[in-house]
Amino acid sequence: MRIGNSHITFFCILLCLGYLVISSCSTTRTVPEGDRLYTGSEVKWINDTVTGKKPRDYSTLMEGLEKRIRPNRNRKFLGMPIKLWLYNLGNEPKGKGLNYLLRKKWGEPPVLLSQAKPDYTAKVLDGYLVDNGYFQADMVSAVKYSGKKKASIHYTATPNHRYTIKSVTYITDTSAIGRSVKATKPESSLIPGAPYSLDSIKAERERIHAMLKEQGYYYFTPDYLLVQADSTNMGQVDLLVKIKDNTPLAALRPYRMHDITLFPDYSLDNDSTSTLGTPIRYRGIYIVDSAKRFKPSAFNRSVFLRPDSLYHLSSHNITLQRLINLGVFKFVKGQFTPVRDTSIHNIVGGNPNQPDNRRGIVGRRDTAGIGSRRDTAGIGFKRDATYSRDTSLASNYRAMVNNRVSLDSGWLDAKFYLTPYKRRSLQAELRGTSKSNGFIGSEVRLTAKNRNWLHSAALLEIGLRGGMEWQTGNKSAGGSNSYSLGAEVAVTFPRFITPIKGFNIRTPYVPKTRISASYELYSRADLYNLNAYTLQLQYLWQRTQYLSHIFAPIAVTYVLPSKTTAAYDSILANDPSQRSAIEKQFILGSNYTITYNNQRPNQVHNFYLSGNVDISGNLAGLIVPKNDTGQRTILGNSFAQYERFTLEGRHYWNIGKGKQWVNRLLIGYGLPYGNSQTLPFVKQFFTGGSSSIRAFRARTLGPGTYRSKAADTAVLLANEAGDIKLELNTELRVHVASVFNVAAFIDAGNIWLQKDVPDKPGSKFQFNSFYKEIAVGGGVGVRIDASIVVVRLDLAMPFRVPSLPENERWVLNKINFGDPEWRKKNLILNIAIGYPF
Repeated sequence: MRIGNSHITFFCILLCLGYLVISSCSTTRTVPEGDRLYTGSEVKWINDTVTGKKPRDYSTLMEGLEKRIRPNRNRKFLGMPIKLWLYNLGNEPKGKGLNYLLRKKWGEPPVLLSQAKPDYTAKVLDGYLVDNGYFQADMVSAVKYSGKKKASIHYTATPNHRYTIKSVTYITDTSAIGRSVKATKPESSLIPGAPYSLDSIKAERERIHAMLKEQGYYYFTPDYLLVQADSTNMGQVDLLVKIKDNTPLAALRPYRMHDITLFPDYSLDNDSTSTLGTPIRYRGIYIVDSAKRFKPSAFNRSVFLRPDSLYHLSSHNITLQRLINLGVFKFVKGQFTPVRDTSIHNIVGGNPNQPDNRRGIVGRRDTAGIGSRRDTAGIGFKRDATYSRDTSLASNYRAMVNNRVSLDSGWLDAKFYLTPYKRRSLQAELRGTSKSNGFIGSEVRLTAKNRNWLHSAALLEIGLRGGMEWQTGNKSAGGSNSYSLGAEVAVTFPRFITPIKGFNIRTPYVPKTRISASYELYSRADLYNLNAYTLQLQYLWQRTQYLSHIFAPIAVTYVLPSKTTAAYDSILANDPSQRSAIEKQFILGSNYTITYNNQRPNQVHNFYLSGNVDISGNLAGLIVPKNDTGQRTILGNSFAQYERFTLEGRHYWNIGKGKQWVNRLLIGYGLPYGNSQTLPFVKQFFTGGSSSIRAFRARTLGPGTYRSKAADTAVLLANEAGDIKLELNTELRVHVASVFNVAAFIDAGNIWLQKDVPDKPGSKFQFNSFYKEIAVGGGVGVRIDASIVVVRLDLAMPFRVPSLPENERWVLNKINFGDPEWRKKNLILNIAIGYPF
């Protein structure tokens, strides 16, 4: 009893001390006399007097208003202005020391009412409402005092009627650019009946600008477009779109490409020398690379701007993106200059930091003719004999321009200055892991890279890795200490290597061919060793920003077990199905993955969709005959035959500021045939663990209603797998403060086998009963999101256990947090890096 009282007394003393410290940290201690601490602002919205309802985009409008309020109040953590308290604890520093740390490093000075300008802010907020169609809006401000030293500001918005678009008229002439602008009207972002919005007007100007740039109008900008609004139509506006009268003539004419030059060895340290050298003409473009870092063919599929063609904005952007995505350049800068005389070539030299010279630069003249094979001017070009230039276009265009104005020739020179990365690099990584089955481990990875292998912009990667894993708790989860060693050699070429020559997808993303070979040794102490050999050919490409593809026509895996022990044989005696985990496996197949991911930070609804098809042994099965045992073999090894399909969908719903609701569905289906009775172990589906059904330890759930007899003993080897998988997850994520987020989640699902396995009763998938065998779990989590890395802790417990009798599977009534034995078996702590999905 005395011990209990002493603890209570100690706790009370700590509580009193804490109260005294907090009391001494008054938030207004350092507020000057005659001023007040600014505690924030509030915006009140008065509904439309006509409809009496809030607009559909009310939350967006309110968020826009709140973003424009200045200043921001003192920052808070968990509702407490800790930085302000720390500032108030200190005094004005006279040097380095505690006061300096409190005032200059840790603390934050009070935000004062005198720093706020309510009348000015009200005008800013009123302007925002006008920009969104509330031309008769009224915004007033009022200071609300609190106590002797605090104050807040209240803004009241009376938006009144919101103006809508009545009509959109394009005022153009019969010129080429006028016809081009008028032809885009059906694609306009200004829609009659929609609310007036300054953002939509800006979007329309950008759309027309992009369209004209695509048609060669290089010098045209959005500022040359004028959108006038006539608001005298009883709550509606007529919009007039026109090109400004003072638009420069250069912006009113299309341009064609003249010379295109790459400087792949450009450096700010030696910018004058890195742009000098002997130009090499390769397929119509010039390459100046005096250091001979790259073969000309490295840029074969990266430059989409072509000589003699009309300038296209899309070709310009794709060229820049392709050069960046080659992965060998850290800086890429393009410079376009007009050409007065197309017979003059200005290839070498130049500086990307100088502005465009509208008068052109005098270069060396090719007196032998543009398309000739001999250069009598002595510039030393190495010419492509199949290349020639049509010069008639320039002279024809000059005949059509206004003779009163001195113009350039209507041609552009393009120069791209490319600053390469260091060719070779060595990277070391140290990783730590913690699993729900009581294992912890570490791994070291070393990766050597050559970013310009064979001078072809190919990426050569040589990787070595080694790791260990050992058990620190939960001995009933089974298993033993283990280690792994691995090595991989991979080459990624920035193009498709196919029998079809010149095949090139027109996207900003570099299509890639990756060839890799790897070896891995996985050893579980006192149990077995596994040797895995993998050879793979992959094609990787993106059609759009959101849609990516990976196709591996060749994917060969050979798994060879060795050094099985008597201890492992005793495990097989209890669970013979574990033999499949280390059986010899020869997989000869191909796979394809398509992924759609449109996640953006300011978007309300985001989606992630991924589908995978993995097929093995189909072609070989048609060619290779069966042997005497009915198996088809290659070099004496039976190969796996199966079809495996995986589909995953996620929906990210940003339901409010700092709140996100995420739902996920995963379906996996495998069909073994021919040589295979089940999927190879490495291709089977698993469930449980930190990124799956978190209330169950990894690889211990299922298949179906099966539960190993050794589940609560030290001989359990957690390797349960299945041919079919169904998983559903829902998670609510809430930002609390700073880098801290919390989450509440529910997970459900299971795995099943295609066929009956005598050693695993209840594991077969059946349409009429699978829904009764769904496991359900849930819990809460804390996430520390430091941008670079996310540390996640999820505490989960089971709600429904499929291995129990059918009428006892819901276990909500058995929850008992006060029982240590219950906590040990049912509370699962998952520690992981990154979000689960």
